[in-house]
Amino acid sequence: MLFPPSPFEKRSFQNQFFYLKRDDLLHKDFSGNKARKFHYFLTHDFTTIKRVVSSGSNQSNAMYSLSVLARLKGWEFIYVCDHIPSFLKENPIGNYKAACENGMKVIESHAREDQILMYCDEKTVHVEEGGRQKEAEEGVAVLARELLADIQRENIQNPYLFLPSGTGTTALFLQKHLPFPVYTCPTVGDSAYLQKQWTMVEPETTHFPIILTAAKKFHYGKLYPELFELWQRLKNEMDVVFDLVYDPVGWSVLLEHLPHLQGTPIYVHQGGILGNSSMEERYKRKKTIIKHL
Repeated sequence: MLFPPSPFEKRSFQNQFFYLKRDDLLHKDFSGNKARKFHYFLTHDFTTIKRVVSSGSNQSNAMYSLSVLARLKGWEFIYVCDHIPSFLKENPIGNYKAACENGMKVIESHAREDQILMYCDEKTVHVEEGGRQKEAEEGVAVLARELLADIQRENIQNPYLFLPSGTGTTALFLQKHLPFPVYTCPTVGDSAYLQKQWTMVEPETTHFPIILTAAKKFHYGKLYPELFELWQRLKNEMDVVFDLVYDPVGWSVLLEHLPHLQGTPIYVHQGGILGNSSMEERYKRKKTIIKHL
């Protein structure tokens, strides 16, 4: 399964032009950075493989994408998660609902690695949480080549790339394959966490993406009224729906640093919007925001 190049668009926000690499529009079932990370598994034959096993959170974008991969390949999908709240079990929504519909089998355990080892054999592919592994490079290199072609076609001068990071795998391999700066920000841990993720994947690499940090620390998955409001403004001004977990943090950091960055900004839209429904429900239940939900 090969994808055509994702769209490359010029949009404005707060009177500033940005280019967007729309990986959210890559494919209706398999889009965003996970489609790039799992490109290797999609495009190679694995005649002896019958199962894929992974772990992570209960609304993970990688979880959903792996469920699609397993469905396309005819593999069993085992997913190990610390805990599935009873509310989510009784009212499935977002990535969790879609992954279950694709046949995902969930194991709840705080001993994730022990559980995974129970299923790892010669017929099983183990995908690290968030797709943090060397095999991701192949698909991200395809994205890098697309970006170089987009930049040449649009005659963009002094480009730089920005994308928020979970494990940072996409940013890492983009920087490896691009001749201009790749900026990112941590959304799960801090800068040290991000650097640790990179060295686990590429121990010999010294040319890492540039980490930008925010004046305010946003904790992963926590509800912040200002982030929701930024997400809404982006949607209204750009006419683009972004992910509600990673992108508001990313845009907040980018806008904070924008006056000090030299060149033409390109933002990578990494998909993940299927999970927005669960985040919007959380905002509703907490009554943190907003009339327009």
